Amino acid sequence: MRLAAPRTLAVMERRRRRTDHLPHPGLLPAEPLGRARAACDLAAAAGFDASLAIHVPDNGSQGVLCGASGRVEPSIDVARGVARSAAHEGRALQLIDADGPVRGIGLRHAAVPVGRTEDGTIVLVVSDSRLTRREGQALATWAAPDAVSGMRVRGGACAGITRRLARDHGADVVVLALFAASGIRLDVHVRSGAMLHTCRVPSDTVWGEVARHGAAFTLGDLAMHPGTALLGSLGMRTAALVGLENGHGIAIGALGIASVGDLDIDIAHHLLADAPALGPEVMARLSTTSVPVPAPDGTVDLRLLAARVGCRRFAMYERVGTELHLVAAHGPDGTPLGAHPDELETQLVGWAAQKGVGVVSDDAAAVLIGNHTVLYAQDPGKRALDCLRLALQDVRRNPFGGEDLADDERAA
Repeated sequence: MRLAAPRTLAVMERRRRRTDHLPHPGLLPAEPLGRARAACDLAAAAGFDASLAIHVPDNGSQGVLCGASGRVEPSIDVARGVARSAAHEGRALQLIDADGPVRGIGLRHAAVPVGRTEDGTIVLVVSDSRLTRREGQALATWAAPDAVSGMRVRGGACAGITRRLARDHGADVVVLALFAASGIRLDVHVRSGAMLHTCRVPSDTVWGEVARHGAAFTLGDLAMHPGTALLGSLGMRTAALVGLENGHGIAIGALGIASVGDLDIDIAHHLLADAPALGPEVMARLSTTSVPVPAPDGTVDLRLLAARVGCRRFAMYERVGTELHLVAAHGPDGTPLGAHPDELETQLVGWAAQKGVGVVSDDAAAVLIGNHTVLYAQDPGKRALDCLRLALQDVRRNPFGGEDLADDERAA
C-alpha cells in the first residue's frame, strides 16, 4: 500500500474541516438578519448539528429566535444565553461547552455577532457535539460583519486600524505581529475589528523575517509556512505581510492581511507605501496613557504610574523600620482605591521585601524597588509582573537591578 506524501496528507487534513465547505463570505447578505439566516442554512449544510439566528434586545429581555437549521431543540436555551453574552461583550467569538441531550455527549456552542438592528444585536450561534475551537474561529471569521455601526466591538486599542485595513483592502483577517519579551505576539482581528485570537510565535517565522527586513510580500498556501498555518486553518487562501517600524527606524513587528480569495496583485506595494505611517499609528494607539516622568527630586506621580501599569489594583508600600505601610492604592485608570489589602497582597508584599526580588502568584505580583519601596499589582486577565516591569522601564532603565525575570518568577 502506498502512503500519501506529507504534503498530500496536509491537504487532505485541511479538506476534512467542515468550515472548508462554507462559501465565500462575500456571498452572505450585508443586512444583519438576512446574513444570520443565510449563515444558519449554510452552516447546517456544511455538517454542523444546529445553527440559530438570535436577536438580542437592548432592554435585557430574552433573545428571540429569528432563524434556525438542524436540531435546534437541545440548543435553544443555552444558545440564548451565549448569544446575550456575545452581544454584550462584543467579542468576535464566544465559545462555551454544555451538556447535550444524551448523557456523556456534550455540545459546544459558538456565538458570533453579525450585525446591529435598531433595538438589539443579531447573533449567529452554531451548536455541535464535535465543534472544535479552530472551527469556531473559522466560523467567526466567515460570518463577521463589515459594518459595525452601533455594535460593541472588543478589539483592543487597534480595532479601528484593523477594521479600516480590512475594509480598504477587501481582507477577511488582519494580524498585528509585534515583538514581545519572548518571540512575537500575534493579534488576529476579523473584519469588524474584533479580536479573534492572541498567541505568541517564534521570531524565526515569516513574521520575524518580514519585520527584521522591513519587507513586503504576498504568500499563498498559508498552511505550509511557519507562522501562517493559523491563517490557513481559518480558511484564508492568501496573505500580504509588511514590516513596521516606530517612525525612527526601529523595527516593532509586522502587519498582515489575509483573504479567503485572492488579494490585489499590487497589495504588497500598497502596504509598503502605507507602512511608514502605520507603524507610528500603531505605537500611538497602544500608548494610551501618559509616560510617568520623574520630578527633579526623583518622585513619580503615582496616578500616572498606576495607569501605565493598567492592572485592576496597583499599590505602593514603604518600609518603615521593620514594618511595611500602604502608601496608596489605585485602579487601572489611576483612580485612588479605598479597599484594604487582602491576605494575598499582604503576603506577596512581605515576601518581596524579605527576598529582595519580584514574587508572583496566579494573577498578582510584588517587587522591591531600592531598599524601602514595594510595588504590587493584581489583575486576573494580565501578567502582573510584566505590567510592573514595562511600566517601570518608562521611569528608569533596568528597574530590577539586573535580576533575570525568569528568576523573579521562580522565587514565588
